[in-house]
Amino acid sequence: MLNRRRFVAASTAIAAAPLVKVFAAGEVKNPVRLAVIGVADRGAENLKGVAAESIVALCEIDEPRAVAARKQFPKAQFFTDYRAMLDKVGKEIDAVVVSTPDHTHAHATLSAIALGKHVYCEKPLCHTVGEVRRVMKAAAAKKVVTQMGTQIHAGDNYRRVVEIVQSGKLGAVQRVHVWCSRRPDPGRVMKAPVNRLKFDLDQWLGPVPEDFFYAGHLNWPHFHWRWWWPFGGGVLADMGCHFTDLPFWALELGSPSAVKATGTELPNADNTVPQTLRVDYTFPATKGRGEVKLTWYHGVPGPDLDGKVRFPGFNDGVLFEGEGGKKLLANYTKYQLLPDEFAKDSKAPDVTVAKSVGHHQEWLDAIRGDGKTLCHFGYSGPLTETVLLGNIAYRAGLELKWDDDKGLTDSKEANALLSLEPRKGWEWPA
Repeated sequence: MLNRRRFVAASTAIAAAPLVKVFAAGEVKNPVRLAVIGVADRGAENLKGVAAESIVALCEIDEPRAVAARKQFPKAQFFTDYRAMLDKVGKEIDAVVVSTPDHTHAHATLSAIALGKHVYCEKPLCHTVGEVRRVMKAAAAKKVVTQMGTQIHAGDNYRRVVEIVQSGKLGAVQRVHVWCSRRPDPGRVMKAPVNRLKFDLDQWLGPVPEDFFYAGHLNWPHFHWRWWWPFGGGVLADMGCHFTDLPFWALELGSPSAVKATGTELPNADNTVPQTLRVDYTFPATKGRGEVKLTWYHGVPGPDLDGKVRFPGFNDGVLFEGEGGKKLLANYTKYQLLPDEFAKDSKAPDVTVAKSVGHHQEWLDAIRGDGKTLCHFGYSGPLTETVLLGNIAYRAGLELKWDDDKGLTDSKEANALLSLEPRKGWEWPA
């Protein structure tokens, strides 16, 4: 289960979320006034998810990437710096959508929360564990409505899997495997880029205390920032919150007590995120269940770094192992009970998880005082921490013990990776 103090704080923040003022805007009653930070790639999808509301301001650091969004919302004020945007329109908005690269999630989110604004932030919630804790604390203190962008959480398939696991049909589940076949793109640092970028590189770096560098990726740094430690966390940080969300939800995993990792390096590359990775997590027993062992794998099409274990039709997936050989295999859109004898004799449990109104809509409705968000920062914060701890174990090369109350491992080397001191001018907003 989640640490009690963190759970209570998060729940209080949701329950006490204030209502916004009433505005007339076509078919949407009481529309939420929004500022959207990042409007390309995932940002474009998030903008689509909130498009029926009142879009007050748009922000995109690379202006040519905002052409479509500005055309769609010609009345919205446009900015290339979200700090300037929040300074200018802070009193005109109710909430903020954050779709920046991982390394600026925390700063943008904290900037919005400091103004008392509700926040929808893309996964992973933050770039470091320290940032996650800072964001969770701020959101609870300001009592804002939050949601992390793990949109698969709103899908019917995940809900049916959660119902099966929680119904007890599998018996006690103490072993879970999670895998993603994706691999990072290898890159090289370039000393003399052919085309220098035209947007503000200092602003793009945000709080990261390192110099900007050019890498040999198409359209650098967009998208490919995720394959470099200063800005992203490889495949695990990119996809871990999506796939690990399912067992995290179904088994109410909370925080792990131990983490270890092993992987392989990218060949002929300067970026050092792992090409393949296995992370073994131990989640302590609770009153509701026994200890759970969960293993993450990426870069392989099944739960095995050697690539020998496969499940046809599930190149990415989650495998719950129950009692007596009962198993449940799932991905984003489908699930399968194993073995066949168990599947034939099983009936679907009662529906206990209601159909979602939509991941973005859930957040918007909660801001209006209707319902709650399921991926609020009190839930998605520990999920993100779990994912990030896998990368820390890999980078430290150690098996780590994790003290959730203290927010520390048993290794000085690993603890040094838990947070970063933001550079001058980019201190954490309070």
